[in-house]
Amino acid sequence: MVSEKSTKTRKLKCIVTGKTLIATRAYYDRKVKNHGDEQEMHRTYVCKEAKNLLLKGYQVDKIREMLSVDMSQVGEVPEDVVQNIMNSNKPRFKSINTHNIPIASIINPMTDPEVKRFLQHIIDDQQQ
Repeated sequence: MVSEKSTKTRKLKCIVTGKTLIATRAYYDRKVKNHGDEQEMHRTYVCKEAKNLLLKGYQVDKIREMLSVDMSQVGEVPEDVVQNIMNSNKPRFKSINTHNIPIASIINPMTDPEVKRFLQHIIDDQQQ
């Protein structure tokens, strides 16, 4: 007879860190559906912590070093998994709108005289 606990949760093991996530049945089923099948999900599961570090540009070896991963608990991470993570989150950085506004137009005439001189010095340096 299967225990009630085993039917409510499933374990997911991160292929980068080796950490195990005990997921609810609903979460596990959603993950399986997103990956197509259970075997593919287990082959490609990366925990949030490792995924965030990958998105910041760290290599798998560096992540494992940073997180003190027991290397006997993990294997090689397929390059396609890393590439899928990197490509799945492309619009992760918002562009910063920069406007070419002259600094002189920003200076408030009510500014402290020392600050006004400092800002004027910066303006003069930029114009040279």
